[in-house]
Amino acid sequence: MVRKILIVDSSSVLAMRIKVLLELIGCEVELIHFSMLKECPALSSYDLVAIAHGVPVATASLLIAEIKVEHVVLLAPKVENNEQLSLFSELNRLVPNAIVIYPFFSNKEISSLLEQALELGTDTTLQLPTVLLVDHIPERLEKVANSLLGAHIKTITANSISAAISQAQGHDIDLLLSDFSLPDGSGIDVFVTLKAHYPQCRCLLFTSKPNQVSMIEAIRQDVEDVLIKPINENMLLQSVHKLWQTELLKRHNIELVERLQDTVDALIEKDSLLRVIYKHTPDPIMLFARNGEVIEANDACSKLFRLSAKELQSCSVFTLLDETSAEKIKDKVVTLNQNRQFSCDVHLPLEAGEGIPLVGSFNEIDHHGEIALAVIFKNVTHLKHKEDLLLEAKDMLEEQVRARTSQLEHAKNVAEAANHSKSEFLANMSHELRTPMHSILSFARFGLDKLSKGDIAVEKLQKYLSRIECSGERLLSLLNNLLDLSKLDVGKFPFNPRPHNLTNIVKTSIDDVSGTAMEKEIDIQFVPPSSPVMIDCDEEQINQLLRNILGNALKFSEPRSCVEVVLTTNQQAQAVIEVIDSGIGIPDDELEHVFSKFVQSSKTNSGAGGTGLGLALCREFVSLHKGAISAHNNSSGGTTININLPLEVKL
Repeated sequence: MVRKILIVDSSSVLAMRIKVLLELIGCEVELIHFSMLKECPALSSYDLVAIAHGVPVATASLLIAEIKVEHVVLLAPKVENNEQLSLFSELNRLVPNAIVIYPFFSNKEISSLLEQALELGTDTTLQLPTVLLVDHIPERLEKVANSLLGAHIKTITANSISAAISQAQGHDIDLLLSDFSLPDGSGIDVFVTLKAHYPQCRCLLFTSKPNQVSMIEAIRQDVEDVLIKPINENMLLQSVHKLWQTELLKRHNIELVERLQDTVDALIEKDSLLRVIYKHTPDPIMLFARNGEVIEANDACSKLFRLSAKELQSCSVFTLLDETSAEKIKDKVVTLNQNRQFSCDVHLPLEAGEGIPLVGSFNEIDHHGEIALAVIFKNVTHLKHKEDLLLEAKDMLEEQVRARTSQLEHAKNVAEAANHSKSEFLANMSHELRTPMHSILSFARFGLDKLSKGDIAVEKLQKYLSRIECSGERLLSLLNNLLDLSKLDVGKFPFNPRPHNLTNIVKTSIDDVSGTAMEKEIDIQFVPPSSPVMIDCDEEQINQLLRNILGNALKFSEPRSCVEVVLTTNQQAQAVIEVIDSGIGIPDDELEHVFSKFVQSSKTNSGAGGTGLGLALCREFVSLHKGAISAHNNSSGGTTININLPLEVKL
């Protein structure tokens, strides 16, 4: 009957010894780690359960509750390990009557204890031999046969050698009991013939004349014993029992040897396979003590640390890794969880380089009764590189998002500014258009009213018509600016550059605004350069440009002040025109924006009128001439408009 054994382990060497010894005596053994106990069904079906030290008490309590307490064996730690012994004592209190096996027990002592734990019950059937009894005297043959049958021993009888061989056919003969003298030969002859068919058969002879038996020949033929007639029944049964027990022991030993050889062969094969895997696996594997001392390491480990296996065994894992990694492992070892395993990131420093990032998977094991740790290292350099690339990509993406957000924010601000400028433009434009239109309509109505009453005064009519004309010209100027700006936006504004004397254009522009200057008693100072400034330009555009600039200077200057116009050339073959006033100035943060469409300075957009198109047109005219225009505040508190125009325009 095969006995089923369950060993609940916590990675101990003693548990493996117990497994091998149990298999040698014919048991079916299952060895599992305590963390896998939930996956093991029908715990009550096992004949014996062995619980190794290191199994948590709570787990052992649940296990013992499902099995019979008298069928428990406890596997103790080494006596020197006080910490493990303290924990084991708690486990032992759960099953005080359990058989305890210590690591210092010999295999023979352990086998004896296991056989005691597996002692057969009273319902087990005793195996008895099959006996061939040969005697030529019928009375003696019947008497001996009855004695054997009374002991429940299966007995086959024969009175001659030929009858014995014939009767033995179809039976597995274990023992031969034969009289030495037979009519057709001797008992030794029967044994020799029978043994050819049943090699495991043993022989017991009996005779009334001992001298007739050649003991040397009997020993040579493996005859076990010779009894002297008359045969005593008790002596006969004792001899048969002794002979059969010897045979059973021999058979059992042969079976054990065969099983042991099979087990040894299997273990050698498994050990060789594991050694090959351990030695040649690409992952570095190391076994080290709790103090860090390296016990064993494979080839991949030697390659990783660039040390031979012998050199590694004289090192500590804590000195092989950097200080941070060593402290991290020590902390993990002190606070191991119930599964007795953990993983952590470590770092291997190199003499020339940043080092190698590793991930270590650590597992606590019992190494010959001492606590040790096995670790498998994984080189994660490629993963770290990918992580760095991902972080870099993340940073780049965040930067792009920030840049895009900034662009959208800027675009939003520009759009809001444009919308605000448009609103201001529409408000100013409606005011600017309404004022001359209202003046035209009012004076036209005055004239018509006078004519309807017959009051035809030439002076009043002239005054009304003059006001209508003035307002109409103002209205026309506004419409022309709008038309010019729309043409510039669609790129259809006429541009006809010709060689002109810029001094004359400046003088003409000053003459055009002289009326306004006279009204406000403002002096426009212009000293022409000594030599003509010849320039390729569209005369009408430059004239309109200067009129707008001079008009703004006069509009925002105080009465009886001065506006200065300066014309020079620079080394970049450019004509430079500066219009300098002493007016109210422009805030520094608005100097660039005043050239945008519909935009006016915060100092000028209330009370002075205007649409915000004048300077925008000026910038467009300068742009057509490939020049530049800018504004800045001068020392007198006013504004200086600077215009740079190339002397030659390349179309």
